[in-house]
Amino acid sequence: MRSALALLTALVSLISPARAQSPLLDWGLLNLGLAFPTGMSSHIVLAIGGTCAATHTGVCADVEIGFEGRSGFINLANIGYSVAFGPERSTSLFPRVGITAVEISKYGNFFVGYDAGVGLRHEFKSSWAGSVDYTWRHYPGFVWPMVTLGIVVPPPF
Repeated sequence: MRSALALLTALVSLISPARAQSPLLDWGLLNLGLAFPTGMSSHIVLAIGGTCAATHTGVCADVEIGFEGRSGFINLANIGYSVAFGPERSTSLFPRVGITAVEISKYGNFFVGYDAGVGLRHEFKSSWAGSVDYTWRHYPGFVWPMVTLGIVVPPPF
């Protein structure tokens, strides 16, 4: 548990203003999708966060915070390696691992676990990118896979 919290603290620290121009975490992310909890009905996911550009090759972070339908609050902090390919390196594959936390309001419980995922991102001519992500989250006693479609946009500054 301590190592999971230490990893979350380290990954979230990537968001600090001093790192604003870092290629690890320099684009905004808006995700909409479905979570498929074991033993419960499916939930719509809406999350915002930060990530690296779709054209980035190298170490990349992915930090999200959002809500899952009736379940409540969720956050993810991941680190992985993005590999850009294709014409003008406009598409990337982003496998990642990290930690996740969820508060399930129905039960009043807060869970911390780990996750692994893979994303496929493609930057369009208009400098924004689309993404498809699959994330497998594991909490004590249950797993919670999630599939999302997203929009990745550059910062306005």
